[in-house]
Parts: sequence; structure tokens; C-alpha cells
Amino acid sequence: MSNLEQDQKQRFRHLFIIDDAEGRRTISLEAATYSIGRDATNSIVLHSKMVSRQHAILLRVTAPETSNFLFRIIDGDLQGKRSTNGLIVNGRRLFSHDLKHGDAIIFGGDVKTKYFVVSNFSDADFDKFCEATDLSMILSQSVNPFQTLVPDDDERQHMSEASLVRMASFPELTPSPILEMDLQGTVTYLNPAAVMQFPDISKEGTAHPMLQGLLQMLQSEHSTKNNFFVREVEMEQRIYEQSIHYIFESDLIRSYVTDITERKRAEEQLRHQAQRESIINRIVQAMRGTMVTAEVLQITVGLLTEALGASYCLIVQINPDGELADHYVSDSAIGCQDLIQSNERFLRHSQEALAQGQQMVFCHSDQNLDLELVSICSQGHIQTLLVTPLLYLQHYLGSISLYSCHPHADSEDAGKGRIWNADERGLVKTIADQCAIAIHQAQLYQQVQDLNTNLAQQVEERTAQLQQKMRELERLNSLKDDFLSTVSHELRTPMSNIKMAIHMLNQFPLDPRQKRYIKILEAECSRETELINDLLDLQRLEAGGNQIRSEPIKIPIWLPRALEPFQSRIKDRELNLKVNCEQTIPTFHCDRISLDRILAELLNNACKYTPKKGEVSLTVQYLEFPQPMLHLQVTNQAEIPEQELPRIFDKFYRVPNADPWKQGGTGLGLALVQKLIDQLAGEITVSSRQGTTIFIVKLPYQSSLSPSSGSH
Repeated sequence: MSNLEQDQKQRFRHLFIIDDAEGRRTISLEAATYSIGRDATNSIVLHSKMVSRQHAILLRVTAPETSNFLFRIIDGDLQGKRSTNGLIVNGRRLFSHDLKHGDAIIFGGDVKTKYFVVSNFSDADFDKFCEATDLSMILSQSVNPFQTLVPDDDERQHMSEASLVRMASFPELTPSPILEMDLQGTVTYLNPAAVMQFPDISKEGTAHPMLQGLLQMLQSEHSTKNNFFVREVEMEQRIYEQSIHYIFESDLIRSYVTDITERKRAEEQLRHQAQRESIINRIVQAMRGTMVTAEVLQITVGLLTEALGASYCLIVQINPDGELADHYVSDSAIGCQDLIQSNERFLRHSQEALAQGQQMVFCHSDQNLDLELVSICSQGHIQTLLVTPLLYLQHYLGSISLYSCHPHADSEDAGKGRIWNADERGLVKTIADQCAIAIHQAQLYQQVQDLNTNLAQQVEERTAQLQQKMRELERLNSLKDDFLSTVSHELRTPMSNIKMAIHMLNQFPLDPRQKRYIKILEAECSRETELINDLLDLQRLEAGGNQIRSEPIKIPIWLPRALEPFQSRIKDRELNLKVNCEQTIPTFHCDRISLDRILAELLNNACKYTPKKGEVSLTVQYLEFPQPMLHLQVTNQAEIPEQELPRIFDKFYRVPNADPWKQGGTGLGLALVQKLIDQLAGEITVSSRQGTTIFIVKLPYQSSLSPSSGSH
């Protein structure tokens, strides 16, 4: 028999055999804690309606100064709430019981289970045991199958009171490692989780990463009368947070260890994702906010340098003759004329490949690199260079160059080149494509301007060219709209992932500072999601893809439901909402979703700009003259300057200095309202004077909408 087989046969196996509505199954108990109940979130799920959702917990308790352990079953959940139908062990109703070999447990008077402790089972024997229907034969054939690890009365008498307390204490049950050592560096206690995760800690002592430097740190901290401190320890590609307490009364150092590797990875992923989204959003805003190519490209070099950790970033435009023209450089490259000249040599060397759309990566250690370029890398301390072409319809318009340099030859990192991974190269390629569109659009725009300069003299011969250029501009605008729509759709998935990551982070114990950061992330995530949804809704409305479904609506019944989402906001803002609705309004045929959105946006707008303790009023009426109309009026205590009224329904427009509370917004709400009302063949008007703003919506009862679905 091999040593492996011998070890397998000497190992005790704690088994839980369950009979419920799903049949019989065997569970090998190996973890420190199990929750038992019918809810799917339990580690042991019982399939019976008689069982409570959180019926019982199973805790592993280690005998003092040995590796032996038993399992204790306790009625109720981890918060101490008892189950509905109780726990019966060997025919007796109990609250807590230390399980022995052969014990029979009944949950909720319905699910029957048995507990066994067996030894001298190989893995093959254990597999047969789990598949067998008759357990008695196998149990009788096993060597010493009735071995129990519960100490008998004689053993309990010889245990010290402190040992008994420790055996049943929380440190033995927690899945997180707990360590103790004295001031001489001797390990005095390890809970089971610590033994399992750090098996060599007793042998290595203060040389182990979890104990290394603790005595020196304690001496330093104790001099400042600080008996508690926290540090992070990296060990075998895992990151641990170690809370360290000096117990003055017993001269012991106790450490509580938490594995925070996943949290650290999630935080890093969130940071990179937020950075990437910030770049895209800011470049999109720059493209939409200006037709000046220089401004867009200058913003781009700064953002790429910051986001990708490059030493320098340069964007070079190619003129129509194929010569290098305008240069845009990051702040770190301002005044570096040698770098600009070196960059031009790299571009000329790889111009053919760049014109074909290839990204080029140059590394100083590449043995195939041209000798002239090797010399340039050496003189400029260039480690790696990523060059991405700006292409539009196979026209080579320029390039983006990202440099990683180490100016100090004796630096530890001097021999390490920056590795541009696939995600980073993809991001640069996406930005390069948008920059190419911006350059080409600016070129077309400039050509249109040149044509208009002499239009009076060349009307007849230039008209055809002008129309062609205008069509091209329209197509480019369509491309830009498609890009906005695509970016909005693509951002939805990472925003969902960010929300899930934030939710997962909230499941871990966090200190106040971490909670504050998570709350900031959550608020920013909600704000970005609102912007994305508004962009998609407006794009769908403008494209005419919004489906209108007419259905009968009883206004007195519909209105209270539509107002429910605003009650908490009204309360938070300490506002007074007055609602006046005629109860005799006839049934109104309309698209319910559109009507809900119109009311929601108007009330949101009123709540946002009304000062605390102010009043917002809503009036709903049926008007017969000059034709049957549904009349909605929203009034709030705020005033819009008269000169701003014509622009408030424009996309992305927000009234200057109208938001003293800095609540933010997308500037899309009223634009969405205007589009929806137009689709419903209605009209909206606004007036603002003497500190009061009034929005009035009129929707016709006899509209062109049919009871069946349709679109406008």
C-alpha cells in the first residue's frame, strides 16, 4: 500500500447523510461553518417546506492542543433567531448538541439526517459509500467506524476551564485566521483556519511573513502608546489585511487576518474601468463641443498620457501632400525638440506599415531594430514605443505615439520596457479612429468654408461639390451619433459590472474611509447610468424607433401610482407637493409609458430647482374647448430668466447658475419631454415670472393614435 493510500485511510471523514424530498445524499463535512435550511443561499439546502429558511448552523469545534474536532449543531441562524419547527436529535428536542457517531437529527419534523464519523476509507471506498443504498454493510466493514471525537466525561474533567472556553469560542469557528504570540516571538495559539492557511507558521516563527517585523512594529507603536495597528502583507500572490492587537495584561500579540486579494483586484479593476470610461467620455465631449481639431487632439494627448502611464504622447498630422505637419504633445514633452525629431524618424521608418493600418511597437532590446533607431532609443532612454495610425477610409491622416522612457540609466527599471497589453492597444486604436474622424471632418469643414468664401463667383460650378461635401458632413455627423449610441450601449455592461463589484465590496467589512469611497463610487455609477439611459432614449426618439401603444387610462387611478416614486424625494428635500385632480376626467387613451415619463421628468425638474420647504403643485384637468384635451400643469417656486426660455428644450442645455445645490444633471430631461409630447400630437408651453415657473402640457383626446400599437 502506498503512503498516499495509507494517509487516505487514516483520515477521519465526518459525514452528514440527508433524506428529503430530493432523495438521499451524503455530504462530507470539511468547512468550519455550515448554514442549514431550505433557502438556496444555505451551504446545506434541505428540500422541504416544513424546514425554516435558516433552520440551523453546524460549527466545527477543535479539541485543545490536538488536531481532533467535533461538530456542534445549533438551532437557528447566525443571529440567534430560532427556527420555526425546532431541532430533534435522537428523539429529543434540543437547542444545541455536540454530534456523536450515529446521531439522528430531524429538521422541521420532516427531513431526516444521520451523522457518522468513519476512518480507514480510501477515496474509492468513500465513493462507493456515497453511492450505496444500504449503509449498514459498509459501516460494519469499515475499520473502527464508531470513532468519535467528542471528549468523554473523564477527558472533560482533565481539561482546564480555559481550554473548554477556548474549545467552544468564536476563534475556533471563524473561517479567518487568528494568531497569537508572546513577546519572545513564540507562537502561543493558532485557530484551525490559521493552521490550515499557514501550516509552517509555528516552525518559521518570526521569520514567517505574518509574524515578521511584528515585535519591532509593536516597540515602535508602543512608544506612542498605540496598542492597535493594521498592515497589509503580500504572500504567495495573495494580499492579507492583518489587524494587530497588543494585549497588555498578558503580554501577547494577537492578529486577525483577512484575505483581501479579491477586494484589491476589484478595486484595481474599478480604477482602470473608471479611468477608461473617463477618457472616452471626455474625448466624446470634446468632439461634440468643438469643431477645432487642435483642441480635440491636445485634449487626447493629455488624457492618453495620464491613463496609460506613458512618459510622453505625441500626435502628428499628415498634410494632403503626405508630409508631416502639425504636432500635438503632452505637457511632459513640451520643449523636447529632440524627441519630436526622433519621433519623425520612427514615423518615416514605418510609414508604409502605418498607412496600411498596422500598430507598431518598438523596443530598445529588439535585436532586429534598425541601428539608427537603436541609437535614437539609447540617446533618448526610450524603452518602448507604441505607434498607432490615424486612418479614415484608407486615408493615412497621422499617428499617435506613446513613449515609455527611463532617463536614469542606473535605475532598477532601466532595463524593463513598458508592456502595452491588448486592452491598452485596443483603447488607443479606438481613440485613434475617432481622432481620424475629427481630423477628416475638420478638413471637410475647412473645404466647405473655402468654397463659401468665393461662392458668389463660383455658384454654378461649385454647387455640386458643395452638396457632396455637405452630404459627407451629414454622414460624418451620423457616424458621430452612431459612435455616441455605440459607446452608450457598450458602457451599460461595464456599469452593470461596476454596480455588481460595488455590491460585492459592500459585503466585506469596511472601515469608514472605505465606506465613503464606495459610496462615492456608487453615486457616480448611478449618475453615469442615468446619462447613458437618457442618451439612448433620446437617440431612439430622434430615430423614430419609439413604439407608441395606446391604451385606456383612468386618470384618477393612474395619478397616485405615478406619484409614488416622488414621495421619498419630496420628503428628503422637505418640499410641499400639492395635487389637484378632477375625479370626473373621462377615460383617456394614450401611451402609458410616455405619459409616465412626461410627468416624471417635469416633477423631477421641479423638485431639483425648488428650494427646501418650497412648494410644488400639480393640476390635472379635462378641457372641452376648443377641443377635448388633457391639461397637465406643474408649478414650482423657481424662476428661469426670460432670455433662457427658448433654449431649455435643447439637448444638453442647462440654465447657467440655476443649480445652487450642485445636484448635477444631463440636460436631456426637457428634450425628452418635448420629443414624447410631439409624438403624442400634443404641445408644451412654459412661463416664468415673479419667482414662479409653470409648465403646461396639453394632450388631445381625439389624437391620431389608434388603440393598437403604432409608431410616429
